[in-house]
Amino acid sequence: MDTPSSSRITLKEAIKTIPVDSHRYQADLPLDHCYIKTAHGGLLVSVIVSALHQHFGTTLRSYGHPHTFDIETIFVRPAASGTAIVEIQDVKLGTSVSIVHFRLVQHGKERVVGYASNMNLNAEEGISFPQHDILTPRPASAEIAKLMRDADPHWVGWTIPWHPASFLKPVTHFRFYTPIHATPQKNITDVWMRFASEDERFTTDMLGSVADHWRRMLENYRPGSAWNGVEISKNAIRAAAEGTPFKGYSTSYAYPTLSMHLEVKKLLPSQGVQWLFLRARSTEIKNGRFDAEITILDERLELVALSHQVSFVLGSTQIPDDGAMLKHARL
Repeated sequence: MDTPSSSRITLKEAIKTIPVDSHRYQADLPLDHCYIKTAHGGLLVSVIVSALHQHFGTTLRSYGHPHTFDIETIFVRPAASGTAIVEIQDVKLGTSVSIVHFRLVQHGKERVVGYASNMNLNAEEGISFPQHDILTPRPASAEIAKLMRDADPHWVGWTIPWHPASFLKPVTHFRFYTPIHATPQKNITDVWMRFASEDERFTTDMLGSVADHWRRMLENYRPGSAWNGVEISKNAIRAAAEGTPFKGYSTSYAYPTLSMHLEVKKLLPSQGVQWLFLRARSTEIKNGRFDAEITILDERLELVALSHQVSFVLGSTQIPDDGAMLKHARL
């Protein structure tokens, strides 16, 4: 059964895992965070990180390595909504860093496999050099207080409305802010994001999911796409002026992810943060395959995490997210 809008499942709830035994953890992948019935790769990464958090907080607690700072995932098969099991194998348990192998299993088949490295980031020390100009070109300036009021002259906010037949449910949980004047470099997309609900906050365990929500650079190469950097802000401005809901569309392509690497540079506060900035950049789009480099910053534009993703490109049909053509969506 789908989730009514009055009792939507939060991302915090969606990535929750419970112990089965000392090395297995159960998750329930909700439809409310799936594209139709398919769990997107970022959700699965966050579920796995949640299981790792539990594993290092219970079975491996004596090692004092609570934080997953480096994780490499390979998506073997699609995972669907429903029960999934994360199985963990201890590979190298060390003094400063511990490494484990994991696999996410559903219906007896491997869906995701990979390795993760854990340590105590609060005790991390060593040589450091300050880095400036992390983002080149620099994004448009933004004031958080003005973004919150939808009053920043450089950014426009929009939220795709939730409805029972939506195939874009994962992104309806967020409010996005895109630059009014898109960067002229088509291989780059920028966005500020927060939860659509003002009560929810981003935590470190959620960064995998966050990193998977804004890699639509390919749409910039299609002038007619509702998702390209020019059209998406135009449509948002028009909807705000008319007082009508922002209309979501499927993308012009489907982007199944082969692999995702995530490195956490900075822990988010335990209570979470309201705002994150994402830049997605592709170096080459060729022969139906592309790379995505995701840079995640906090509201002070301090580096939080980096992600590298390899994805395939499949043809799709751009259709409105109104449920009428749900059966034709190829996501």
